Amino acid sequence: MDRILLIEDDLDLSEMLVEYLVSENFDVIPVYDGEQAKVELSNTFDLILLDLMLPRTSGIDVLKFIRQHTFLPVIILTAKSSEQDKTIGFNLGADDYMVKPFSLIELSARIRAQLRRSQKYSTIKQSDIVKVLTYKDLSIDFTSFSVKKDKEKIALTKKEFEILTLLVSNQGTVFSKARMYELVWKETYYGEENIINVSINRLRKKLSKNSQDEYIKTLWGIGYTMEEITK
Repeated sequence: MDRILLIEDDLDLSEMLVEYLVSENFDVIPVYDGEQAKVELSNTFDLILLDLMLPRTSGIDVLKFIRQHTFLPVIILTAKSSEQDKTIGFNLGADDYMVKPFSLIELSARIRAQLRRSQKYSTIKQSDIVKVLTYKDLSIDFTSFSVKKDKEKIALTKKEFEILTLLVSNQGTVFSKARMYELVWKETYYGEENIINVSINRLRKKLSKNSQDEYIKTLWGIGYTMEEITK
């Protein structure tokens, strides 16, 4: 049975979600503020449902904490519906975003979709995975989901890590914004240019303080690529 951590301070909504998700054969552990969530994260879960407006510690800070410790799928549940709020959530590592009020049936479907992706990845034989990728002075370690530049660790969000991995694994290939969005966010692209632009810009700044194009090249009107390095 898949185990879900529900971080929601609205007691009535939390109770309703627990009751419904248990009826859908999920094991649900509810907590009601950010500090409780941090403590509970020492236990094992398969997925996290996270409200952004929490007491004591904000949902954004909880999401940052989560991504420092785990790559579990995170679905944000919030009343915040602006593009800016969604962009912040995705750039900090959220896997999905649902605006309240939402359909319980749709929530269950999205949970199962995230679990399928997560479990499919976790069942890949480790012997079939390249554990470390290198590009120039960058080293990408898939066992620890970490990136180092000249042996100094760079803190990336989940999406930044996935974008970098996509480009390094396919050197010389140009990815349009639509293709990159579909491969990294696993959703149909409907012109979410701002999400892609912000993610690429933040990744570039973390990788290089000197040149924005040192690693990721922009082909205007086409997309993004990393130049192929011949050995």
